[in-house]
Amino acid sequence: MNYIRYTGIVFALTVGLPIALGLLMQVTGVNLSSSATSIIPAMSAAGNEGQKFAKNRLRMPTRAETAPFVVLATLIAGGFQVLFTAIVITNVSGYEQLLQKSSSAGLVVGMLVFVVIVIAICNLVFLRMGCKNQLKALEKIGKPK
Repeated sequence: MNYIRYTGIVFALTVGLPIALGLLMQVTGVNLSSSATSIIPAMSAAGNEGQKFAKNRLRMPTRAETAPFVVLATLIAGGFQVLFTAIVITNVSGYEQLLQKSSSAGLVVGMLVFVVIVIAICNLVFLRMGCKNQLKALEKIGKPK
């Protein structure tokens, strides 16, 4: 698995998706931003890695190959989420009042933990899904398995 490619995709989507959705909101007035913007980068990157794995090796990854990828990829995507959340909290007005209460800070930490767990599940599912879809596509165009 190529962790540099995974990191590039996660970084590009973690930064680019909120910017693109913010511009879309300014232009059209429609707010499409949601909590999915924190999970889509990991989903896309893991699916892409699954496709590349299948294309290069013509098989599904084993558990021994999948487990280290899921752990490291979750650390990468989770790290970007924590960093992005910290940047938003420190630079957007109104959040400093939210974090002055310990119950609110606990809520923010709890949400981050939940998102990291969802990212881990998405890494596992989308790695295998991307691999499986690529193998089916290769089968249709006649490449031997």
